[in-house]
Amino acid sequence: MSQIRRLDPVVADQIAAGEVVERPASIVKELIENSLDAGATRIDIAVEDGGVRTIAVLDNGAGIAHEDLPLAVARHATSKIQAAEDLACVATMGFRGEALASVAAVSKLEISSKPTNAPSGWSIRVEGGHEVQSRPTGRAAGTSVEVADLFFNTPARRRFLKTTRSELNRITEITRVLALGNPLCGFTLRHNNRELERMSPARTADERVAHVLGGDFVNEAIRVDMERDGMRLWGWVGSPNFTRSNSSRQFFYVNGRAVQDYLVAHAVKQAYKDIMFHGRHPVFVLFLDLNAMDVDVNVHPTKSEVRYRNSTGVHNFIMSSIYRSLRTDPTDPDRHVSADMLTTPTTGATATSSLLSATVRQTTLGFDESTNTRTRWWLREAVRTEHDVQTTQLNDELENPPATRVLPPLGTALGQLKGAYILAENDDGLVVVDMHAAHERVLYEELKSYSSKNELARQRLLIPETLDVGAQDAELVEELAESLLQIGLVVERAGPTTVKLREVPALLLTSDLSVLLSDVLDDLREHGRSDAIETRHHHILATMACHNAIRFNRRLTLDEMNELLRKMEVTPNAGQCNHGRPTFRTQSLSDLDHIFLRGQ
Repeated sequence: MSQIRRLDPVVADQIAAGEVVERPASIVKELIENSLDAGATRIDIAVEDGGVRTIAVLDNGAGIAHEDLPLAVARHATSKIQAAEDLACVATMGFRGEALASVAAVSKLEISSKPTNAPSGWSIRVEGGHEVQSRPTGRAAGTSVEVADLFFNTPARRRFLKTTRSELNRITEITRVLALGNPLCGFTLRHNNRELERMSPARTADERVAHVLGGDFVNEAIRVDMERDGMRLWGWVGSPNFTRSNSSRQFFYVNGRAVQDYLVAHAVKQAYKDIMFHGRHPVFVLFLDLNAMDVDVNVHPTKSEVRYRNSTGVHNFIMSSIYRSLRTDPTDPDRHVSADMLTTPTTGATATSSLLSATVRQTTLGFDESTNTRTRWWLREAVRTEHDVQTTQLNDELENPPATRVLPPLGTALGQLKGAYILAENDDGLVVVDMHAAHERVLYEELKSYSSKNELARQRLLIPETLDVGAQDAELVEELAESLLQIGLVVERAGPTTVKLREVPALLLTSDLSVLLSDVLDDLREHGRSDAIETRHHHILATMACHNAIRFNRRLTLDEMNELLRKMEVTPNAGQCNHGRPTFRTQSLSDLDHIFLRGQ
């Protein structure tokens, strides 16, 4: 008797639904993405009891034709792609033809829609995967989808849902993520008839970002806009002083699609190395645009993961772009985005022509139309804002010629405070410098510079250390011997699962060599490069700098204070010490006048 049986279609649909419909927020995500693909400019979401009782999504998009409604809830039926070749250049949020069918399999689903040019609308009702009703309906152009009694036919799934508050928080979060990536679309979110979110279509480049992440982030954010090898990374990264205790405020989009990517997380972590306080996480909103042929979005049913054709190139591009942006002059006010534009400021007609030419270059890379539309809008806003800002500044300067700036960026020293801080005056007002943290950064960068100009000194081990690393890592050692030599490790394969470590960087002689080699091999396997040696090397240099920096309560002369200020102005990463703490703060004269009510 055969032990293999073909599953009932209803059971098969419920199993498949488990991959797509994990919780109410999963449904909200799929429905919003369908609305965006339909060209909606307004999306209204209403849920009850955290989405378990009811989820309703209404949009003003293109709508679904009467004859297409039965296919809309059928598995593997979609308007997004037609042939296997289309998977190589997916240009829409959805494309798998699984979402509505999966939702219909575990809920009571009703879809009502009217195309723009149709005389009337039509609705279809499906319960547990079975169509129970189809009828005409009067409604405006667009589509509404209502999901009721989620998991009514799979009570075991329902028991695994969290509390109403937890499920609502997930829905709110996914709504914000999709709203952040689609600023031209307006969103509202209601729970139990109470409005929680209202986001009108954004008017300026940073309006939607400020709504989701707050005005403080926009004021502290640093512009990123880099382009190389057919890739463009643009957006905002928080300054090293604007961090969070977790990674929940990190948003990354590939060709307009919100994704969670460990490769990006690693690249960002490397970019913030040495300048962020230990245990903190950066805040960022980043958009990566690249040829659709170079990224595979058909990796996971939820479409939240992607793979890159050249993952090492993408990793290095993201890391270097953020690294350079973070390490601009900390005294330069133009490094921040304070209600202006994303792109790097230039002058006059050059700015307009360079921004518009960037748009032309991107349209030749095979980006989807929605990404192009979004990018052109951001660039257009940047041009308009930049022109307005420059015109205003020019008029102000004609009417009120600016005074000549005579003081350096960090000013001239006035004295010390409590043996810990240097007080200085610059053209804008007061500068307060943590002298130990500042001197620590100066010494650390000098040590790194000296170290980089000299070949990495290696120390031969008196007795080579034999390590059992497993067959896979032993093969990797044999394959990457040259790469290991470049970072100061002389290691060779000794057996099927063992290697011999003969030389190591001299500064790391007292390190746990087994752990060191394992970390290096893990990095090389995952990212094609390793910073483990450099990280440990820099940690030792940072310790040396910390122990030799100016100590608390040491009295400095004015000449010594000014010398430290001048060194800070030419030192990379001078805004933070080696541990990520800020080294100085400024207080403008206008702020001081406001505090003391002068001129009021």
